[in-house]
Amino acid sequence: AAIVLPYDPARDLVLLVEQVRLGPLARNDPHLWQFEPVAGLIDPGETSQDAAHREAWEEARLRFDALEAVGQCYASPGAATDFFHLFVGLCDLPDGTAGIGGEASESENIRSHVLPFDQLMAMAEARETANAPLTLLTYWLAHHRTRLRRLGA
Repeated sequence: AAIVLPYDPARDLVLLVEQVRLGPLARNDPHLWQFEPVAGLIDPGETSQDAAHREAWEEARLRFDALEAVGQCYASPGAATDFFHLFVGLCDLPDGTAGIGGEASESENIRSHVLPFDQLMAMAEARETANAPLTLLTYWLAHHRTRLRRLGA
């Protein structure tokens, strides 16, 4: 899968998508709607970067100016073959960017939310980023944010 956290370095904003997920449902988690980065499977013949760009358009109608490669990792190498290509996508997140998205042909019902990076960081510090890719991308962005903000200025 390609997983990308959209980030506006000029305005210091991130975009999260929110979807109902089966994992929380199976665990009887009261939080069925989960905040996540933009993500999707890589299609045959497609690069991870191409998939990141495609998913950003499908889920949130976003175009990235650049992708920052964060890393590659297995979700749980002892139990699954799921492999993640992680990015931070640099983009503009103007007012009105948040809304409802997703591809009707894929029966997607995706809410998107734009929030200040400090709010995302507070969520991570309070252990409210309930999935590993979002948590990892949040802390990576915290470490590289000053550099990215200089690029976006």
